[in-house]
Amino acid sequence: MEDESRNTLQEENTVQNEENENRQEETRGREMPTRTCVMMIIAGLYLLYTGYTLCSDVITGVEGGSWGFAAAGVGFFIIGAGMLVIGGKNFLKKQKEKQEAETAEQTEKLSVPEEPRKAMSIAERARLASTLAEEENNTSDEDTLEDAGEEAKDPAENTEE
Repeated sequence: MEDESRNTLQEENTVQNEENENRQEETRGREMPTRTCVMMIIAGLYLLYTGYTLCSDVITGVEGGSWGFAAAGVGFFIIGAGMLVIGGKNFLKKQKEKQEAETAEQTEKLSVPEEPRKAMSIAERARLASTLAEEENNTSDEDTLEDAGEEAKDPAENTEE
């Protein structure tokens, strides 16, 4: 009975882990591109400027300024600040990820140097095989000559004694 409950708990945990991984992959896919972050920062700065200008016109008493414009200025100011914070946070996050990826790539390149493989043509392989065969023949011929020389010396030594 306990084994069955342990198995079901393990299965539930694996299912939850898979669901969490899927959610993380989805959120990675939904992240803002760098251009969008930069545009959001620029728009946020513009809205901050516009909100400040509208509020300052009302406070200084410029002709045509009303409290409606002040309320709109406060709204622009709040929205602009939000856009600036979100855009800046995402931009910094992207830059940090980019730097981490570059350092990881550099460490991979330094730790595992890859030797470039040279593709050999059929003719090059044939030449390599023939040179190897010639070397084997030369070494075997030298061995037989040495053996023959030793045999020739032995009878000569016997006659001299």
